[in-house]
Amino acid sequence: MVPRFEKRVRAFAADMSGLIIAVILTALGLPNFEYRSIVQISILTAAFFLIIILPILSKSRQTFGQRIQKIKVMNMDDTNPSILKLILRELFKYLASTLTFGVYLIVAFFVLSEKHVSRTLHDYIFKTKVVDLDTSPHNMRVNEAIRTKTMKDTDLK
Repeated sequence: MVPRFEKRVRAFAADMSGLIIAVILTALGLPNFEYRSIVQISILTAAFFLIIILPILSKSRQTFGQRIQKIKVMNMDDTNPSILKLILRELFKYLASTLTFGVYLIVAFFVLSEKHVSRTLHDYIFKTKVVDLDTSPHNMRVNEAIRTKTMKDTDLK
């Protein structure tokens, strides 16, 4: 099932929240000393690894945000992507968003297609899609309620 836009945004926001907390703590919580910038970079790198990369290395291959929202990155043929592909996808997403000061995220989410597969720019680059793992009746009703007649008429059979 294709996840709603809000699920992807909430998952990304949950992951980013942890990183933002690390940024704030390193920016404001460290006293001035000789190698402060090296320590800051080390802490931020460790935080990125612990919050984004380490969960991908787990059995579920999902970040904390994806696990909370019950969504998962899959290959286009519905197989599990390799761990390397998932890590490169996340690195690209965060590096592109940082280097463009967030413009990449705006463009990526405008490109997001929810008709048959949920894909953004980094999904097209890495040939992946995001699927909704939540099969609860409530989630099914919500997904069905937001689908337009055109979306229902163009379903792949």
